[in-house]
Amino acid sequence: MFPSRHVLVWVDAEFLESEGMLHILRECGAISGGEEDWEKLVAAAEDSGGFALGGILVESNHGAGIWISPPNMVELEIMIPWRFVRSVVTASEHLQSKIFGLARAGAKLSPAD
Repeated sequence: MFPSRHVLVWVDAEFLESEGMLHILRECGAISGGEEDWEKLVAAAEDSGGFALGGILVESNHGAGIWISPPNMVELEIMIPWRFVRSVVTASEHLQSKIFGLARAGAKLSPAD
């Protein structure tokens, strides 16, 4: 199993206005808060030229755009068309390997061990 790749995508403000995306993002839980919060988000996104959308990376090499899942709903996939993507940052979870038995097989044990 591969570690989850978390992603933070800086998205152009126009994305919220395209094809009802604000409604879709609200319904799936990618954007939380009440109606006032969403209005503030849209205003802030317009003022700053975009907004950050985080989640779990599903596909980043797709020709149409980047696919992400909201962190609390990994069974849902959202495609952000490349024309709206300004930057992408990813991070992988570090999975620690578990060692059972002797950590240094073949190492000589000293009498103190």
